[in-house]
Amino acid sequence: MSRYRSSWYWELGIVSTLAIAGVLTFFESFALAQIQKDGTLGSESSIITPKLINGQPIDQIDGGAVRGTNLFHSFEQFSVPAGSTAYFNNPIDIQNIISRVSGNSISNIDGILKANGTANLFLINPNGIVFGRNASLNIGGSFVATTANSLNFADGTKFSATSGQTTPLLTVSVPIGLQFGTTAAPIRNQSQAKPDGAVNIFGEGVGLQVQQGKTLALIGGDITLDGGNITAKDGSVELGSVGGNSLVSLSPTNQGWAFGYEGVQNFQNIELIKSNQISSTIDTHGDSGGNIQMQGRNVRIAGSFLMLVYPLQDQSGGNVTLNASDSVVVEQNAQLFTQSFSTGGSGNINVTTKKFVVRGGAQLQGQLTINASDSVELIGGTSVRQQDGSDLISSGLFSATYGDKNAGSITINTRNLRIQGGAKISTTSESIYGYFSNELIPATGKAGNLMVNASESVELIGTSPNGSRISGLFSGTEGPGDGGNLTLTTERLIIQNGAAISVSSQARKNVISDGDPNKLGQAGEINITARSILLDNKGKLTAENESGRGGNITLQARDLLVMRRESQITTNAGTTRLSGNGGNITIKAPNGFLVAPPLENSDITANAFSGSGGKITITAKNIFGFVPHTRAEVERLDAKEINPNNLPTNDITAFSQQNPLLSGTVQINSPDVDPSKGLVQLPINLVDASQQIVASCNTGGKIARSSFIATGRGGLAPDPTEPLIADDAVLADWITLEPESKNRASGIQKRVVVHKQRNTEENSHKVNFVNEPTEIVEAQGWVMDANGNVVLVAQVPTASPHNSSLVATSCAAN
Repeated sequence: MSRYRSSWYWELGIVSTLAIAGVLTFFESFALAQIQKDGTLGSESSIITPKLINGQPIDQIDGGAVRGTNLFHSFEQFSVPAGSTAYFNNPIDIQNIISRVSGNSISNIDGILKANGTANLFLINPNGIVFGRNASLNIGGSFVATTANSLNFADGTKFSATSGQTTPLLTVSVPIGLQFGTTAAPIRNQSQAKPDGAVNIFGEGVGLQVQQGKTLALIGGDITLDGGNITAKDGSVELGSVGGNSLVSLSPTNQGWAFGYEGVQNFQNIELIKSNQISSTIDTHGDSGGNIQMQGRNVRIAGSFLMLVYPLQDQSGGNVTLNASDSVVVEQNAQLFTQSFSTGGSGNINVTTKKFVVRGGAQLQGQLTINASDSVELIGGTSVRQQDGSDLISSGLFSATYGDKNAGSITINTRNLRIQGGAKISTTSESIYGYFSNELIPATGKAGNLMVNASESVELIGTSPNGSRISGLFSGTEGPGDGGNLTLTTERLIIQNGAAISVSSQARKNVISDGDPNKLGQAGEINITARSILLDNKGKLTAENESGRGGNITLQARDLLVMRRESQITTNAGTTRLSGNGGNITIKAPNGFLVAPPLENSDITANAFSGSGGKITITAKNIFGFVPHTRAEVERLDAKEINPNNLPTNDITAFSQQNPLLSGTVQINSPDVDPSKGLVQLPINLVDASQQIVASCNTGGKIARSSFIATGRGGLAPDPTEPLIADDAVLADWITLEPESKNRASGIQKRVVVHKQRNTEENSHKVNFVNEPTEIVEAQGWVMDANGNVVLVAQVPTASPHNSSLVATSCAAN
């Protein structure tokens, strides 16, 4: 039995020894297959030792070349599979671990990169780098992954991955730049790792994460976050996508490293997208908020919860900087936040590009500066299902305050701005809503200002498909904090199909507020400067207030202001039947025209419910189609509501609906309007022109040559052989007015007559005119003076037929 037992133990020992040797051989070959030194550092080459600690395979990396606080490693290939760790066992005083890959394979990192102390880790592989779903970092310093060819130092030396030098020159100097070769390979991040269960602000895995206040940078060709996350609390995240032969500068900062692209001529693309419905995120929230910078040719952010700079304490948010030589597109519910939900201020989002597009429910929130040399376009939103039906999450740009700090401003500089389909740009002083208590804590800070400079055009078009969201520019308050001001400068402004520019003060509906909902801050002001302004099909310019004074609107239209089909310009107050005075409306077009086609119900109003009406001042060369109305006139036509919006005419009003003694002022300054003449009544019956034109006359026995010249539309030539129209003739197209019934048109004409100011109480509403022209009387005939000249006269003199100086309409032959 003992013999058999000894044989069994001997056999077991042999098998065990072989098994252990096999395992060691496996791990050694596995390590060699994934991480291999290249021998270029000679006696200072890296030493790679595979280990198994707590069942986890670890490749411990010792050795390397130490120069001052820099540690250099050089590998033939460098990849870390899932479940494995590459452990740089550096001395504790090392500040920078600089690793290059000199072979021809990409680095696939799906495990853990680990280093000691607070050392920064550089991974340089010109062939490309991929971070898998399980990739994570366990380092104390910053992390830079790049596909550059070399890392340049301040003393002029380079640590190159492609030069082929046997013994590179190593330095104690500080890294200052990343030099790329003829091509720049891509970098991809898919990490959703949760080291020790760590999650980001969204409850998802932190992915690639550095310690608080440090830098995480991916600098290469195309940069893609494909369902990948990056976390750097209070730190800095850098995504740089460059072309070949680029030099990216590098400088140390308190957060690790800063990068510059002054030496880059060509850029490539950056994408943050979903993968299998898993969103990509960049999270730098913390005590003060971190910074995010992207630099490329085209930057595309598609998916939800993509970026966040989100301070939770009494601090200002960090900054997001998106620089793209061609375009920045934010879509598919993407969210970019620098918003503070504490008492701190918002951070900054700065976008510099040629074309900027926000669509599909995507939103940018914070203090925003958009510089798009070509265009800014905001489109639609995303439909969401609710218990009471579908609603829309608007695409747009937003800035809000929720505490006692003022909200950040939004500034847009571009050539063309277009907002449609329910998208919007908005600055607000809001409230924090408690879902369980159903109470609001209103903000006391002021809403930010909204400034738009569009050198060519601004187009605000339509609403969402279900009409629940209005396209446009907005600034408002729902608490005691004042609303912000809205300033717009462009050549051509178009607001149509229900779109609007609005500043407002109104409480949030259907909730309980811990403040007085009637004590609302003042609505801001609207200031617009444009060559032409068109409001069409319920387009609106409003500065309304539920209580308190309405905001002010100032329009400067160099050439033309046109209002069509129930469009409105209004500064009404007390819109929910509360107190408050109407605001002021000032329209300046001293060399232009105000036009509204008849009976389209487009109104200019500065009314109040119980307070005083505001003041409307209009200066224009001429005004067509508007009817200034007193309160008494509106009441006579709409006794029930006293609302000019219920009248078919295009009305100008400034009165109090409840108190006839509190009418405001309407002042119209137009040199081409004569209030004493009223509308010109054109003749109903046509005149037979053949009886008014002399065909030929016999003068002194000779037949005189006659001519007829029409000067309208450039005139007719006096001779058929001459050109019809001179080169400098002014052409104007004919227009066709919509037909109306005779009785209705007659009634409207009577009401359109511009009245002089009356002294009665009900007409305390004023209409003033300046620069009235000298009255011109219509000619009633003509006479021939002593010199044979024809003179038009206001009254035809009485004369006998044989002695009359009047020439007959036809000439008899002698």
